Amino acid sequence: MVYTFFAVTRLQHESNLVGSDIERDAVNRANVLAIFFPIVIGVVLTVLLLVQSRRTQRAEAAQAEIEQRFRLAVEAARCGIWEWDLDQDQVYMSEVTGVIFGWGGSGVVAGSEILERIAQDHRERVRQALLAAPTYGAFDVSFRVPRPDGSSSWVEARGQAIQEASHHGKLGRIVGVALDVTEERLAQARAQAAENRLRDAIESASQAFVLWDRTGALLMCNQTFRTYFNIEARVLKPGSAYKAVVKFMRLGVKQEIASAEGRAGSRDAELFDGRWVSISERRTADGGLVLTAADITAIKTQDEARRQNEEQLQKLVDELVSSQAQLADIVKKYEAEKIRAESANKAKSEFLANMSHELRTPLNAINGFSEIMVGEMFGAMGDARYKEYAQDILSSGQHLLALINDILDMAKIEAGKLALKLEPLQFEDVAHDAIRLMRNRAEAAGLNLVSDIPVLPDIDGDYRAIKQILLNLLSNAIKFTPKGGDITLSAEVLQTPLGERLRVAVTDTGIGIAKEDLVRLAKPFEQIESQHSKTQQGTGLGLALTKSLVELHGGSLLLESQPGQGTTVSFSLPLRQSAGAEVAA
Repeated sequence: MVYTFFAVTRLQHESNLVGSDIERDAVNRANVLAIFFPIVIGVVLTVLLLVQSRRTQRAEAAQAEIEQRFRLAVEAARCGIWEWDLDQDQVYMSEVTGVIFGWGGSGVVAGSEILERIAQDHRERVRQALLAAPTYGAFDVSFRVPRPDGSSSWVEARGQAIQEASHHGKLGRIVGVALDVTEERLAQARAQAAENRLRDAIESASQAFVLWDRTGALLMCNQTFRTYFNIEARVLKPGSAYKAVVKFMRLGVKQEIASAEGRAGSRDAELFDGRWVSISERRTADGGLVLTAADITAIKTQDEARRQNEEQLQKLVDELVSSQAQLADIVKKYEAEKIRAESANKAKSEFLANMSHELRTPLNAINGFSEIMVGEMFGAMGDARYKEYAQDILSSGQHLLALINDILDMAKIEAGKLALKLEPLQFEDVAHDAIRLMRNRAEAAGLNLVSDIPVLPDIDGDYRAIKQILLNLLSNAIKFTPKGGDITLSAEVLQTPLGERLRVAVTDTGIGIAKEDLVRLAKPFEQIESQHSKTQQGTGLGLALTKSLVELHGGSLLLESQPGQGTTVSFSLPLRQSAGAEVAA
């Protein structure tokens, strides 16, 4: 219409200039234009509206398709979508959001119902986040949603408050997503627990431990490391540089030497407090660095002691080597002296053994003639003193013969010339024979001699030697038992791991023997001096000869005594030996 007005005005102006004819033509053209121009404009506008409408429809379809794709992508990632209308307090939930909150599907629910599904101790946190969203525009909160089975799931909700035209600039709606982060929370808790356990293990370890990352920044260290190298805690804060920590560490080291094991990155360090530590460094898989230090003070002390012992041992070896020649000379001299001593002892024993006839023949004559004189076999001697003198000669000769017999028997044993004739015999006969010979001496000394011998099996032995053993033991008991005492000869058969053995014991109520003197009694020519035994005659060969005769029979001798309580001398012999055999000393 505006355009038509301008056209008519122009034609009128032209008609004034060119004339009425031109004016009529112009008026006609203007009328034509005035009729058709609006129609053209209407058609053009209609076409434009149709094009714009189709474009809008296509844009809306594309937008819907994009939105649908976005929703599908978000849902496929298990991420729920929700919209919270704050004015209406209604929440739209997608399928995943509904599952997360326990409804099992999408839909619209009241906000109060959503809050009821949240754990009671987390509801206030969510409510405060909702109140702050219209002001700050953002919504970000994590909370726990209890499950019917008693467990809980963790949900992380994030959203953005949006402005709507109907609210006149006010933020009345929150659009966001909801994520089920239960697995992540559990994994984080497990990782944290594992890290705590690792830290506790490292802290309680006896070795020092330090860990740096690949950039050389300190990650962790334990108390042992701080104690070993006397480093303050402020120096060992997380992130401290490797060079700075090593610098302070070396301030506590007196000296460093290469490790005895020779491993790369290993060394031994002596600290100023005297301790030794073995330091080891190695790279981790991600390029970090681990340093450990173990206390090896005990090992170093042992090594030093071993080194000193080796030096002393080497010194002793050198001394032994240097004295080897002297030792060889000493050994040669010892062997020579030993041979000489053995030869002399053998010669002495052989001499005494060979002198048996020469020594006994005169004594037999002396004893025989003195015995005839005492018995006055060829008439009275006249003066009574002659008979007394003859009795003294007989007693002295018999005593001297007994001593010589003991010496000769011991000499024969030492020279290996005393042979035992082993044969079956009844021990009761030997014992009764010995008691009969010693009873007069016992009665003369005012002693009570008792025999306690049951019926025994035969024993293989030398009659004379066993009789000599019993005579020696009974004689000693009579000699060292005060008047009025008792002497008992007993015997029994024992079962031992070595077989059946005959145990014989001579027990007296005499003066007894001290414990320290018992070991000396069975040695040749040994006598225990006491107030009582000083006046007793003898060579000290009785027990030594007895012990040798017992051992020739394969037996053993045992002495038991206490001062003032008497003495028991016992010996055991095997019941069976090679019958008829001769045993040489």
